Order: sequence, then structure tokens, then C-alpha cells
Amino acid sequence: MNEIATVESLLNSLNAYTKRFEIPQSRENLLAIASSILTFQQKQGNLAIAPQEIETLIHNTVDQFNGELLPDIPDIIDANTETLVTGVHQWVQTLESQVLNTLNAYVQNFLPDQALNLSDTLPDTILSIIPLVENAQLRKVEAESLIQRVTSKFNVQNALSQVIGNDAISIAQQLAKLMQFGSLEEQIKNTLLNNQSLIDQPLETITESLVNKELSKILANDALQFDIDLDSQQMMVKQLTLKLNVMQSSSPSTKSAAAIAQQMDAEVAALNSARQVNLKIDDIFKPR
Repeated sequence: MNEIATVESLLNSLNAYTKRFEIPQSRENLLAIASSILTFQQKQGNLAIAPQEIETLIHNTVDQFNGELLPDIPDIIDANTETLVTGVHQWVQTLESQVLNTLNAYVQNFLPDQALNLSDTLPDTILSIIPLVENAQLRKVEAESLIQRVTSKFNVQNALSQVIGNDAISIAQQLAKLMQFGSLEEQIKNTLLNNQSLIDQPLETITESLVNKELSKILANDALQFDIDLDSQQMMVKQLTLKLNVMQSSSPSTKSAAAIAQQMDAEVAALNSARQVNLKIDDIFKPR
């Protein structure tokens, strides 16, 4: 599919989605919807496009979208587009529910005494949860939109009192286990953020393979002792890849490596502060 056809298809899908499910409240909202449509198509194996081209495609399409007057786009939604946007909507809603349920399970089981002081660390915690429930690598606008939606629906009293399903508890236990390796995550992050050639590249330059390569280097250092199993390593790679790509600026030249590192350091410091609570990880993972 050439670029013109891809833009036309995305415009049709945006038109259908906003008619059926959501009236965008801002340009960022519309960008997130467009990005979700493309991510869903990639998940289904129905779209092959280079990562460096996707951001341009999304912005160009949204620039042409008016919300009311869409030239050459029919009012009648065809069956294929209807099926696509319905699938996208269901996926987005399910992902939001999974993240929120896991967040509630994590707070209830691991941070009950810290629940009233989580506002500063919620974004980072939500980012850590996303790869645990979704294999697809979300783009910056999608992740930020998801963070906003989950944060707006998070309620401390609900988190502490609701009955939590076993699936959410299991994922929350995995999250708590990974939280023990904050210093390892920070070492990888600092190495990559101090690489200026990476910072000056578009979004999605920092790939899982690149993060995994840095992780392998650190674990190969005999002077450093990290008792982390392979499954946790793989999940940390997914978490950190998402976090670093969300940290990247859409206009790289406007944010220096030092500024990004400083912002990330502040978030890591806040997260480490929250981790000081006794999580009782050993008790949780002992056979019962």
C-alpha cells in the first residue's frame, strides 16, 4: 500500500472511529486514536510500514482530518472499516481495563500504606504495567493517552477495597518482582540516554534489541551481582524500551540528552522512594 492509499485508509478509519466511539477533544487525542489504529493493524499483521515512517504518516493524516468536513470520505462506513474500528475500540478498552485492574491489584497487595501518596509515581508505574499486559510496543502518544485515562479512573478507595481477580494479582506480583531491580534499570537507562547519537534520532530508535544488548553487557560484568531470571530480564527490556521511547521528544532538537536524563532521574528517584515500603516479596513467592 503506497503512502497516499495508507493516508486515505487511515482517514477513513479515523472518520469511522470518531463517528462510532469517540469525539476527539484535542489534537493529541486524535493522534492517539490514529496511532492505536495503526498499532492494532500491525498486531493483526495487516500493515507493514517502517517505524521511522509511522510518526510522519500519523501527523500528516491528522493534519488532513477536520472532524466534520472530510473531503472525498463517504458518510457510509464500509464493512471492513467498521470491523477494523470496532476491533480497535475493543482492544483499547480491554487494555485500559487490564492496566487499571493490575494497578489496583499492585496497590492493594503491595502498597496499601502508600496508596494516598502515589500521584507522583503513577505514570511510571502504569508504564511498567503496560508491557506486562500487552505485547505490542505502544508509541508515545498511545502510551501517554493510556496513562491519562487510567490515572483519571484510578481511585484509592476502590483499589484497596475491590475484589481483585487472580490474573491481575499474578501480574501485580510480577510487577513487584521487577521493581526490585530499579538500580539495574537505571544503569541501562543512563547508558542509553548518554548516547547522543540515539537521542538525536526519531522515536522508536531505541529498540528492544538495543536495550537487551546493554542489559547483557551489565549482567556479564562479574563485579555486579544481579540475581534476575531470564523471564524478568525479557520483561524489563520491554518495560525500559517503552519508557525510553515515551521519554523521547517528538522534536529531538528541543530537548537535550542531559534534560531527558535529568527528567528520567527525577522520576526514578520518586519511584525508588515509593519502593522503600516493605513489599514482602519473599513471602509472596514462597510455595503455599
